[in-house]
Amino acid sequence: MRIDLSILLLLHDLEPVVAGMVRDARELGGALAGDRGFEILALDERSGDNTLSFLSILHAQVPELRTLQDLSRGSGISQGAKVARGRRWLILDRPVNPELLRWALLQLRDHGHPAAIIPGEVLAVTASTGAATLYDLRGGLTSAQRAVEQNLSRSGGSKAAWRPAPDHGVARRALLYVRRRLGGLKLSRGKA
Repeated sequence: MRIDLSILLLLHDLEPVVAGMVRDARELGGALAGDRGFEILALDERSGDNTLSFLSILHAQVPELRTLQDLSRGSGISQGAKVARGRRWLILDRPVNPELLRWALLQLRDHGHPAAIIPGEVLAVTASTGAATLYDLRGGLTSAQRAVEQNLSRSGGSKAAWRPAPDHGVARRALLYVRRRLGGLKLSRGKA
């Protein structure tokens, strides 16, 4: 069954914030998908804390939640792309202001963009763009953002909607810069 929205949560040792991320995803999905349906895919990349314990408790409260666990680091997005059933996908790896999530999804739904990017924060894609770009991706959110931009550029068609990341201060900007630069490197990872 095809639904309107898949929200992919990339998780690794996010015990303190996972419940809030799921709650925000459920509220957003309910508001923007309505009766067309949505799912929340918790993609746990071998968390060493209690992230999975919190998810197991949340399953009883959030029927839209599905968990894929014991994923190797950097494989969450590709695994999510293989099981997502939504027409649109929203991908995040940390708590993000719900207004930014709403903006990204509205760029796809109301403005017809194939993708919406807030660097280091959010990636929203149509299912066709996601499947063409993310199915075999190794890496995290910034790698996925870069891959989508490159794929759209190569196809010569439309471009992703883009919005600058909120200013979180010098330390956060430095972290986003490093993540973006490392996202472009093809580093080999050993079996974890």
